[in-house]
Amino acid sequence: MLSNPKKPTAQDQLSREQFAEQFFANLLSCPWQAHPLYSPFTQYDREHYLAQRAEFAYKYRCFYAVSRAIAPRSIIELGAGGGASADAYLSATPGARYIGIDVFAATKRHDDKSIWDPYEIAQTLFRDRAFPNWQLLKADLRKMNELPAKADLVVVDAAHDFENEYADLHLALTANPKFIFVDDANEEAKPAIEKFLSEDLDGRVEYTFPIDYIGGGLVIKLGR
Repeated sequence: MLSNPKKPTAQDQLSREQFAEQFFANLLSCPWQAHPLYSPFTQYDREHYLAQRAEFAYKYRCFYAVSRAIAPRSIIELGAGGGASADAYLSATPGARYIGIDVFAATKRHDDKSIWDPYEIAQTLFRDRAFPNWQLLKADLRKMNELPAKADLVVVDAAHDFENEYADLHLALTANPKFIFVDDANEEAKPAIEKFLSEDLDGRVEYTFPIDYIGGGLVIKLGR
């Protein structure tokens, strides 16, 4: 006896036009604000972000709008850092299951030389925001053959050189995502993204949607 095929989900049926419409509507109505204690504007290299505060605030509102448009039930982020990006993604879809992967290396702040520990900061941030379903995984992405779970959305935002970006994009596929979102897609990672799209996805791309903010983002919608 044949099993019933799975019903298409909202993510499966989201066309490029619908995504664009929802993204811009979400961006316009975005209520998200950076956490006063745990954000890019308070991290170890905060002077870089503070010098371009409006541009980076817009970038993180774009993260919120992407997540809200996709409405993922599960998110895996490669390069979780101190959780600032996840704060935007999960504020848009607070019920989503989230796994953030990083080496979470502590470092000294540039200005006062105090220790900035991204693992502790991300945990504190998520608890303060009362996100209900999250996990932080300390791991070297280059030692992983596959991601630890399936996910509707995989965010690629770790090292952006060609080799690491290309490897992370392949690793993202092991979660069988409906969407991949690449941050800083217009910088040194761009050749790796172009190679991945043209040579490795074998007709699986339903559409891409570039987002114009500092560093640039790219939404990749995958078919089956």
